[in-house]
Amino acid sequence: MVRVEDVVDVFDRAAEQRRFPELEHPYSYLIAARLHGFSDADRWALVVDTVGYNPRAGNVVDVLHALGNCLTGTNEAWQTRFAHRIDNFADLFEDDSGAAWYRQVPLVIRGQAVPVAAAETTCPEDLFRLLAPQHRDLLLAESTEVRQLVPSDLPQVLCLDDWHHTTLRVRPPSPERERQRQLHESLTRHAPPHNRAPFEVRPSDIETYQQISEVLATANPSHYQPTRPGNTHWRNWPMSGAL
Repeated sequence: MVRVEDVVDVFDRAAEQRRFPELEHPYSYLIAARLHGFSDADRWALVVDTVGYNPRAGNVVDVLHALGNCLTGTNEAWQTRFAHRIDNFADLFEDDSGAAWYRQVPLVIRGQAVPVAAAETTCPEDLFRLLAPQHRDLLLAESTEVRQLVPSDLPQVLCLDDWHHTTLRVRPPSPERERQRQLHESLTRHAPPHNRAPFEVRPSDIETYQQISEVLATANPSHYQPTRPGNTHWRNWPMSGAL
């Protein structure tokens, strides 16, 4: 039997270790995202797929964030896989005095040439985001890639292309964290509730992940009844890739 509390606990502990997916990652310009949930009576897994242009990696990188109690190939409750999506990245840009000029050649993704109508002055992140409307499935993980992380016989109970995410603010447990928490409470105790900023924002504080935890604990997708609109489109995360 899977308990909601156990699922939420994994979410929160992953966030403490910076292993919970974050759409506004400072090193990656978000392009697309997808969420997969798997569950049966005793097992559960969540795989969040985020694709972004990572200048440090020199490619469009698909990151699969897996959490669960039955992940394939590990005894840990979370693991991460990375895949570069642009086969010919080195051929796309010409570096001229520090500026990257798009050579206006097709992008090759998984061996498939994809023409993109863009000016040579188009910056890399804007170029790759032009792929999202028509070619997001080429960028996101295929089902076989997702299944490498979870047991092949574990039923899929949820798949979302859009959901409401909230930026996390989580501190790992430590004496310093407790001191900061007490200071925060002291400084905000007299503030009106609607103006009181929380000390932390954990997955367990967010409606989306509360409901997803219930889905995974019960294998019943009807528990996912969001009251807030989805916001996973890259336009909603302007600070992604900011560093």
